Amino acid sequence: MAWRGWPCLARFDIEPFQRPTMTIKSLVLASACLVFGTAFAADNRSEVIEINDSLAPEAIESGLFPKSPSAADCAEAAKAGFTCGQIVPRKVFSLPASISFATNSSELSAAARSMLAGFGPVLKRNEASGNKVVFVGHTDITGSRALNMRLSQRRAESVRQYFIREFDISPSFVGAIGVGPQQLKDTQNPASAANRRVEITTKPSN
Repeated sequence: MAWRGWPCLARFDIEPFQRPTMTIKSLVLASACLVFGTAFAADNRSEVIEINDSLAPEAIESGLFPKSPSAADCAEAAKAGFTCGQIVPRKVFSLPASISFATNSSELSAAARSMLAGFGPVLKRNEASGNKVVFVGHTDITGSRALNMRLSQRRAESVRQYFIREFDISPSFVGAIGVGPQQLKDTQNPASAANRRVEITTKPSN
């Protein structure tokens, strides 16, 4: 998957006071990229955030639709002797199935609808962002693989239909896939409820 982010600055060898003309914005960009660059080097996998009622719209938007570096940002970085390089990965938002669906059911609970409501306006205003939202259903290992594949697909589709119905999201902007028990969250406890979830992520649409 190709990630979109904002510019991190590849050089960090400037001595103190060596470049007196550095702007405040340049210093902010450099400092931020030191932080994000270190985090990305340590783990380039997407961060997973548990969905809850207190998630701010800004956190949802920056996680699913991180902004690409603008030409102005790159030009500012170049003035300071840096180059646009490192990126901030998209985040994955996880809806726990244990409180969202009854056993062997794909019908969204009231609690799940409440937690997902904050995503609706964010998805709506990003329909033309050049991305696609993907809902990925997961299960634990309990039961047959065929059953789990079908159940995970139905649950992912249930979340997809919720946004189409309640927020008039374009069907072409949102997709659903079920992977059953193939991507366990808790590999030490394959039957754990933590493995039963629907994740929300994005990818470039082209």
